[in-house]
Amino acid sequence: MSRTDDLPDGDHRVDGLGPDSDRVVACLLAVVLALSLAIPVVAGTAAAIDQVAILSPEQTQVEAAPGETLEIDVALRSQGGHGGEGVPAVELVAQYHPDHLAVTDIERGPWLEGGETEINTTEMVAREQGTTILEQRREPAAGGTTGRGTIATLTVSVAEDAEAGTTPISFGESTVELTGDYPSAVMDEPVTVAIDGGNESLEAFDHPDPDEIDREAAASSEDGTADTDGDEPVSGFTLEIALLAVVLAVARFAAGRDGRRS
Repeated sequence: MSRTDDLPDGDHRVDGLGPDSDRVVACLLAVVLALSLAIPVVAGTAAAIDQVAILSPEQTQVEAAPGETLEIDVALRSQGGHGGEGVPAVELVAQYHPDHLAVTDIERGPWLEGGETEINTTEMVAREQGTTILEQRREPAAGGTTGRGTIATLTVSVAEDAEAGTTPISFGESTVELTGDYPSAVMDEPVTVAIDGGNESLEAFDHPDPDEIDREAAASSEDGTADTDGDEPVSGFTLEIALLAVVLAVARFAAGRDGRRS
């Protein structure tokens, strides 16, 4: 049974609620809003945990003399994503110091092959920017690929006048797509080229953002689409409805309380 007590200035306490209940309602609304903003971030992070692809050279350190040419195989290991997602496309980005090294050729490996699909490739060598890009895409995606294998082979030439020392070829700007909604996180291991027996690191090179390099030739192989099973959008929509229901319930409670107080 409801209990009403007189309070100063004509206020009343309804069902044990005092004037401080306004603050409680405001806090509840703030918490709901914070959760609605934070949950998509947390959900996205959790979903990406099992979507790690690892790029690594078959040899993490090689020795070479000035003027020598090397072949470097790069391996990719990925188990895809949650829900059986596979990898339909890979953009391998190799970055190096153009004063010491030059990639003279890059060929795709067999990693993306399998099933009744073709592999479309586009390569781009930006000599002065010390960047080589090889894009590979399955057409059609046909579920994508998982496992471990060679994704590309680089032919690398050491400059004739290269100093003695060590210089890396890194793959950290590479991307690995999945057939679902989220891209795969990429971990890379660089290959270190030891030139002329040197063991001191040579100066680093400031590479431009790969997206800012002119790649008109690559446009024909990019379709900008990705398959999705629709599970996560439906789940997220349901979560938003639940949050909206909480907000409406709190607002209704506040309105009812104000009606009693009046």
